[in-house]
Amino acid sequence: MLFLGIDQHARQITVSLRDDSGDVLLARQVSTHPKKINKFFQKLTRERLRDNESFTAVVEVCGFNDWLIRMLILSVERT
Repeated sequence: MLFLGIDQHARQITVSLRDDSGDVLLARQVSTHPKKINKFFQKLTRERLRDNESFTAVVEVCGFNDWLIRMLILSVERT
């Protein structure tokens, strides 16, 4: 299983995808502009899930991330 840590800011999110050992597989900052963030998560889920890998998203709790949680759920459901 992979773990996707997400730190959310107003204009960007910082993501870190790690394996079971904690090794970083991907580290990136992504704009929170809807088209850019949707493209990033669609590509991530398509690439990772096609090899039967799965990941758990770990998201910080804040008062303005409902859209991010919905987007993560929709990204997985589309694949």
